[in-house]
Amino acid sequence: MGMKRRRTGTGRELLELARLYRIQTSYLDMTKQPRKADPEVLLLVLRAIGAGVENFEDVPEALARRKDELRKRRVEPVTVAWDGKLGRRKFEFGYHQIEIKGQETFVISAPTKAYFPLHVGEGGAPAARRVRVTGVASPETLTRPLAAAGLSQRERCWGIFAPIYSLHSKRNPSAGDLTDFQHLMDWMHELGGTVAATLPLLGAFLDEPFDPSPYSPATRLFWNEFYIDLERVPEFAGGIPGERPPKTKLVDYRSVMTYKRRILEELTRRFFSEPAPRRLQAFRKFIAENKQIENYAEFRAATDRQRNGWTAWPAVQREGRIGRSDYDERAKKYHLYAQWIIQEQLTMLADKACTRGQVLYLDLPLGLHRDSYDFWRYRKFFVPGVAGGAPPDPVFTRGQNWGFPPMNPEAMRLNRYEYVIAFLRNHLRFARLIRIDHVMGLHRLYWIPEGLSGDKGVYVEYPADELYAILCLESHRYQAGIVGENLGTVAAGVNQALVRHDIRRMYVTQYEIMGKPGKPALRPIPAKSVASLNTHDMPPFQAFLEGLDVDDRLDLGLMDQKTARKERKQRAVMRGKLHSFLDAFRFLSKSMADIVLINIEDLWQETLPQNVPATDQERPNWRRRMRPSIEQIRKMSRIARVLADVFAHRSRSLSV
Repeated sequence: MGMKRRRTGTGRELLELARLYRIQTSYLDMTKQPRKADPEVLLLVLRAIGAGVENFEDVPEALARRKDELRKRRVEPVTVAWDGKLGRRKFEFGYHQIEIKGQETFVISAPTKAYFPLHVGEGGAPAARRVRVTGVASPETLTRPLAAAGLSQRERCWGIFAPIYSLHSKRNPSAGDLTDFQHLMDWMHELGGTVAATLPLLGAFLDEPFDPSPYSPATRLFWNEFYIDLERVPEFAGGIPGERPPKTKLVDYRSVMTYKRRILEELTRRFFSEPAPRRLQAFRKFIAENKQIENYAEFRAATDRQRNGWTAWPAVQREGRIGRSDYDERAKKYHLYAQWIIQEQLTMLADKACTRGQVLYLDLPLGLHRDSYDFWRYRKFFVPGVAGGAPPDPVFTRGQNWGFPPMNPEAMRLNRYEYVIAFLRNHLRFARLIRIDHVMGLHRLYWIPEGLSGDKGVYVEYPADELYAILCLESHRYQAGIVGENLGTVAAGVNQALVRHDIRRMYVTQYEIMGKPGKPALRPIPAKSVASLNTHDMPPFQAFLEGLDVDDRLDLGLMDQKTARKERKQRAVMRGKLHSFLDAFRFLSKSMADIVLINIEDLWQETLPQNVPATDQERPNWRRRMRPSIEQIRKMSRIARVLADVFAHRSRSLSV
């Protein structure tokens, strides 16, 4: 790896230095066997996190420096007060001092359910010598979004999952938009459905650079104008001539976005040349409420000019300074206008759902594109030189390298979670329920040094207690619920923490039986969970029953023959228990789960997946259109009967 060999005696010091940076030196793998971290991998991660080590000879000095740094830190930058208790001692809000331990005193001034300034100093010290830290006063559990939607806490509900890009209709034959999703929600409402779930809708690079993956967004702070319904934009009145992009077998993001951008650029020109008074007032309000929107628009406009990601820009712009000469003002106005419109339409979608007791369920991805705005704007919060991922598990036997820079846990705390709170609020403005992708990342995240495979990583710990406090506080502020995606290698304590904070867990039928030879195929589905047959990263249920994904993973080299034989045996067990897809839906519907989420494509027994993890060019990920149109779906009586059966079982009393 290009590093000098370790000097005798530094092994212990290396492990101690890693632990002081919250890097775990071992972990339990998918078979519950301990895996020790490779010393060279530890050194690479320490180098990336800023420990000041180039080789093993640097470890002793770096260790002494880290110990001195922690010794001088008089108090942690963030502290949590759960339900009015700081540690074991209850405190009252108001401006006064409270003894906590020894000579330390806390000066507190805040209401309940809030972030508040906390000044810490030695007993009797003047205010100038006190250290200011951030307190998070939070309820220990989340709010109840289903109750807010008009459902009692004892009612169970169901909903539909559908990627919006895959929808199509007579009105919109090329790729789905928010209006298509609203029409799907209308149909679901007629059948008694409550929860409408989809993939992340965040801003994306759809030109140069280009990456349509919803899990590699250009930002977690703004939205994707690809999903705008042009005809619902007020400035569109009278229409704009021009041919629509042709209908294609797969979603052609480039051609659809090129068409939409041409229209939106003309609407932008119309708006700024002769704005209607009410529209201008609404736009100014939008700018005032979105503090970073000008900076984001300039970043995207500069990207348009460079036609490249920021990591390849000239040094000045790459370091975060964009001047007026670095972008076209018309491009900046386009991005401002496009963000205004997509947020208007998201608001309309969310408001309509709220008025009829439905829940919009959005997905918050763990990662970002390497050339994302967030990485450029908040680079000190991220760690270059490593990528987030996951160790080997029953589904991904070689581990996973997700390719994005992980967040720096210490930098997050020192900044008092400004960025984390911002991207949470961006989602909670619209969604009554959000899914935290890879919720284990609140506790620890698997870091893989650049150039290494997915089984060559180490875990880095994150400040879970503080992150849960922020989730709970923001949940109450927005009256929204949280779902934690807890699939894969789950560390001890993660599921207990989800239960403690009333965060719903996931139960995925297909995942439950994969890689578990000799064990019961299906365990009971717990309450306070979101239950489904699969996820967007898994094959449709029919393909799973037939083992088509096993053949595909063998073809891709992601599975060996021995593992494939075990998988096929498990599918046979599954087919014996669930003879049809209707049996599978009934298994979910009769369960104790709060929410049953149905992948709409399973209703017509689709066999092609939307995404095959660990592939890029090999499979058409995130581009497959649904077979039927929305109009055809509404006419499929067999689907209506299945969902009526789901609704009937979900509506029965839990005591039955």
